[in-house]
Amino acid sequence: MTSSSHPKTATIPLQQPFGTVEDVSRALQGQMAAVAAIPRAIMEAQLTIGSELFIFLARRLKAQAELWHELSQSREFLGAVQAQRRFADKAASDYSAEASEMATMLSREVGVVSNAASEAVAAATASGKIAA
Repeated sequence: MTSSSHPKTATIPLQQPFGTVEDVSRALQGQMAAVAAIPRAIMEAQLTIGSELFIFLARRLKAQAELWHELSQSREFLGAVQAQRRFADKAASDYSAEASEMATMLSREVGVVSNAASEAVAAATASGKIAA
């Protein structure tokens, strides 16, 4: 057989199913950056909530110390009872207000984490489309 009798084979360029290496690299970098946003948002939420909780606890401990000081200075039974009543009323008010504040804060922080997760999914999806 001569070379003219062989059927010509067409040269088909190799196509990478995921784009070029650079495309895949860009997509992975975008996905990793998006995924890293979720733990960061969770950590920030924990720090915000923890900070609020410790500030509240510090105020309550200070009030407790002030009550003990007032009781130690009281020379009459009625004065001690009134100090304890004021303390109990303030504690009930503070705890009620703090519960409301914490509920609002938790709702806001869950929203922040949820938004970070949504953005991560959207960014990863967009990066994946670019690579494909």
